[in-house]
Amino acid sequence: MALEDLSIEELQKEIARRKAAEVDGVRKELEEARKIVRELEAKLADFEGKPVAGARKESAPRSRLSAGERAERVLTALDGKNFLATGDIAALVGFEGASLRDTLVSLSQEGKLAREGKARGTKYKLA
Repeated sequence: MALEDLSIEELQKEIARRKAAEVDGVRKELEEARKIVRELEAKLADFEGKPVAGARKESAPRSRLSAGERAERVLTALDGKNFLATGDIAALVGFEGASLRDTLVSLSQEGKLAREGKARGTKYKLA
């Protein structure tokens, strides 16, 4: 059916649907761009040995554990537990900061962890 054949109400609904779809697309692109900027800022700060701009405190040094060892520690620490905050997980696994964040993000993307909340309120548990 062509747009010319639609009633005014149907046209309004179609316009609203298209606008919503476009806004969603722009929001996703914006979030991806923000993520890239945060990652680049963190890499630059690591390279220069400076804290990331806007950070509340200096980040903890990188863990000397391999990514696999860090992941295993996190999975073991969360076994049988409900949602835990990042600080609670850090206390259980023995490392924190960027190493822990990277490990949690990686395990979440792999589907091994369930994530709840945003920013400082983010909590994790086994999926």
